Amino acid sequence: MRSLTLVIVSFLLLTSINECLAQTKKYIRRNRTAPIVIYGDSNMYSRGVYVDTSLLYLAGSDGSVIRYNAETDTSTRILKLARRGENRDIEASNGVLFIMQSGDNGSITKIQKSGAVGFIEPREWKGVFLDALDFNGDVGFLMGDPVDGRFTLYHTLDGGRTWNPCEGSVTAITGEAGFAASGTNVYVPNDSTYMFISGGMRTQFHKSTDNGKTWVSVDIPYYPSETNGAYSMCFADDFNGVIVGGNYKQPGLKMNTTYYTHDGGETWYNSFEPPGGYRSCVIHHNNVYYTCGQNGIDFSFDGEVWIPFAEGKFYSLGILEDRLVATMRHGRFQSFELIE
Repeated sequence: MRSLTLVIVSFLLLTSINECLAQTKKYIRRNRTAPIVIYGDSNMYSRGVYVDTSLLYLAGSDGSVIRYNAETDTSTRILKLARRGENRDIEASNGVLFIMQSGDNGSITKIQKSGAVGFIEPREWKGVFLDALDFNGDVGFLMGDPVDGRFTLYHTLDGGRTWNPCEGSVTAITGEAGFAASGTNVYVPNDSTYMFISGGMRTQFHKSTDNGKTWVSVDIPYYPSETNGAYSMCFADDFNGVIVGGNYKQPGLKMNTTYYTHDGGETWYNSFEPPGGYRSCVIHHNNVYYTCGQNGIDFSFDGEVWIPFAEGKFYSLGILEDRLVATMRHGRFQSFELIE
């Protein structure tokens, strides 16, 4: 009986995979003609994106902050930061944008979202390479690479007016750090929970449910390497989420790049059918996960089986009105129809 059950389960799984893969050619064929928008200089690209209804804010690699208006199809540079590092993330809280720069001295700059420029305040984290930040209302969480064997962890409870170190600390082994690929390796799902992922010589999922006072860390079985590990995570709800990554120097390797959880991150499982290789960003919208990387975009309904969606080299993803936008090289993004 047990053997029969295994056969039935295997058959159903293979049937599901085959049905999903049958959609591959349809989506790739349709997306080859998806429109491309030029929003910036040909020497720039954007890892950080933030969407506010019909407005798309892009954190350019050259220090620019671009606002694209989908209703008028126009782009405006609203800020140009001194290039002490690269813009890696852009988030918002209560009408204020926060632009995070990474480099030898990480910094966050605040500007009014509604204003033309509205420069407010820079602050440097001297000697710290910042990886990502996230907000949930007034509560924000910021993560940076380890200093003296401990991750740099800050939070704010007042909408970013003040930042303070988290009370609890998380240790890192030599060669373990964050990957600032798209500003999606941290997540604040509610006003008391912070999450972040690390990679390199050890890959882990880290979670606090008391505003950073205590932390629980779970190993993710990525192969230990300076350029390999978890790059991005996304949760559909309190229990279901995915982590994507791999090795950006070997973007075509598919094995052990993507993991999923159904218990809030306590346990992680390898995807049955992974994406097409290394992936730098994953998001969730209307019951569908989307992930992108150097050789394409894939989608999944459960994080377990991934289906090719589009070809190309992409950095980050966002949902702008009823379209999936994916940033590209040369100051461009491509706009795709969402999964039906």
